[in-house]
Formats: sequence, structure tokens, C-alpha cells
Amino acid sequence: MIRAVFLAAILTAAAPALAARAQTERADPPAPSPTERLQEGAAAIVDGLRMLMDQLQSYQPPEVLPNGDIIIRRQPPAAPDPQPDQPEKPETGPRSL
Repeated sequence: MIRAVFLAAILTAAAPALAARAQTERADPPAPSPTERLQEGAAAIVDGLRMLMDQLQSYQPPEVLPNGDIIIRRQPPAAPDPQPDQPEKPETGPRSL
């Protein structure tokens, strides 16, 4: 009889904590599947490779000098696009002061 009362007291004290834990577990969104995680990782790797390829285009091919040194030069900055000529304002003739 004492065991039954003791067990009931423990269950009564632990019930709110167990109920709160069950509610927090239901509130969490489901974890992404391994396939989704793999797709996200692959997308991150591809983005990193794109950034690397964009940076490599700003360098010239390497040159090996006769003494064995290797030189990798940057590309010269691209010339700005010439702006189209602005139409000039027509002159009205000589001005008199």
C-alpha cells in the first residue's frame, strides 16, 4: 500500500514536466531529411566553386621565368564603357552684352 501511494506521488509530481516536454517536442518543426541536407550542402559547394571561378578570371595565366620563378599577374582593370555622346545644345549665335 505504501508503495502504491509513493508511486502515485511520484507520477503526480512528474506529470506536468512530462506534459511540457511532450508539447515542446510537438512544437519543433520536423528535422530535414538526409536528402534535403545533401541538396543544401551540394548547393553551398556549387556556390563556393562559382565564386572561386569568378575570382580566377581576374588573373592572367601563370608564367614560368628562366630561373624557375612562377609569376601570376592580375588582369588589368577593364576600361570603362564609353558613354554615348550627349547631344550638344544648339548655339543660338553670338551673345551681346
